[in-house]
Amino acid sequence: MHSVSPEYAAQHLTELIERARRGEEIVIAIGTRPLARLVPIEDWDDALDEAHAPDEEVDEAFHGD
Repeated sequence: MHSVSPEYAAQHLTELIERARRGEEIVIAIGTRPLARLVPIEDWDDALDEAHAPDEEVDEAFHGD
């Protein structure tokens, strides 16, 4: 696992995505406080289903009850 600052992540996003794609876990942190984690997607089909399936709360906000 590798930790980077938000500024570094913004400036090197393409590189960090490639590293995650190859299996590395990247933590974005301010000092020792983790904010986010960039990890590889292990099952692409499941990830696509999750990305396209709206959360019930979001669906209700757009379409009503």
